[in-house]
Amino acid sequence: MAAVTSPAKSLRPGAAVDIVLRVDFYREVMDVRRAMIYDVEGTTLVVSRPTPDVKPDHVGRRCTVTFVVRENEFKNRYGVPAKIVELKDNYTIRKGASVQAMILKVLGSVEPFNLRMAYRVRPPITSGIALEVNGERVSILDISTGGARFLSSVRPPLQYRQRVEIVLHLDDTSHAFHAFVVRTREPESRGSVRAAQEVAVQFSGMDKRVREYLAKRILQIDRELRAKGLEKT
Repeated sequence: MAAVTSPAKSLRPGAAVDIVLRVDFYREVMDVRRAMIYDVEGTTLVVSRPTPDVKPDHVGRRCTVTFVVRENEFKNRYGVPAKIVELKDNYTIRKGASVQAMILKVLGSVEPFNLRMAYRVRPPITSGIALEVNGERVSILDISTGGARFLSSVRPPLQYRQRVEIVLHLDDTSHAFHAFVVRTREPESRGSVRAAQEVAVQFSGMDKRVREYLAKRILQIDRELRAKGLEKT
């Protein structure tokens, strides 16, 4: 069995990273740029100017530096929050050689990160994941650490930007927090029977430990679905 690599040790010169500049939950897209680490000194990361390159107005903004670590037979992705401090046109990497570079300041600890979070996964009924919205159990269409999409029979129908109370059931535990509706799709009425409303929500106030555990469960579900050929590649 291969040894497990400490994720933090993977942040070293020469390592490839994917820098997440923005996550747009509403449009379900991420702005991800590829780069390579030039130097690491304390909480300072020096990386190549990403592809595509960033603009001067990105300086001062936060981002997430993500990277892949091989752990036993799996490749897992981790991320660390950072701030773009400076863009340099002439950073000396060795005597007589200078390159364009981006200077980052690390702001937090390394945590599991899923670049596919914008696409989410649909948990099987047997997954141990369930969701209640305003006290009503809903049918999950897909879920990520950032939010969920589900079919709701909550009355009155949920509205865009409405705050809702969430209870997330993870295996044998339950976790309460709130969320905001970011999208709704009204059902077609069939006579006197009203179909369920499709709703997307953005989670807010979820405990860090709950988010980490949910991320791990999503990765497990993703692997299981892929192994069974049920998830698109």
